[in-house]
Amino acid sequence: MKRWCDRAEFKRESIFRVMRTGGVFLVLFFFSACGYYSLKGSLPANISSISISPVINETGEFGVGEAVNEQISDLLIQENVLELTNEDAADSRLNITVTSVKDEPYTYTASGSTDYEQVEEWRITVKAKIVWYDLTRDEALFDITKQEWGAYGTGVDIGSDGIDNDGDLLIDSEDEDEFGSPRDSALRLAIKKLSEDIISEVTSTW
Repeated sequence: MKRWCDRAEFKRESIFRVMRTGGVFLVLFFFSACGYYSLKGSLPANISSISISPVINETGEFGVGEAVNEQISDLLIQENVLELTNEDAADSRLNITVTSVKDEPYTYTASGSTDYEQVEEWRITVKAKIVWYDLTRDEALFDITKQEWGAYGTGVDIGSDGIDNDGDLLIDSEDEDEFGSPRDSALRLAIKKLSEDIISEVTSTW
């Protein structure tokens, strides 16, 4: 009787050891998989580098192409998911064309002395066509159009205009991005948001 109990106890211990070992294995597998995903996201397996063609500016807004190019380059370096290199060494190429920069009234206020409404807030919208091209397979990974806006008022500095200039729910001194002359700063914010959208699109493809 004692021998049978010993064998049963041995079997139970063996089963527990297997379960513990298996549990540790599953935990390690889970974290290693998560670690890989967090680093590589869902990028195509054959893409590890990217080049940026000079941004084409089809608008009359001076310097907007260079501003987008600089912002995209900075974000790619910060993300450090794809190596930024020249086209001869790259697996992929990003083509960006700025197609429009448009100012439009957004909110109005009634004038006390006239029957006319006055513009209280403007929005400047930057629109671009973006193509990410797989150079190793000679095919487009995506071909999309995106646009983003920045807001500005009629004052002299967006850091004190009482407006959420970039839609992040922070106003004036709460937001370190809100500074400078109204329209130029709103354009800068629109370009920053557009560039962030483009990089997000790249790093979430596939």
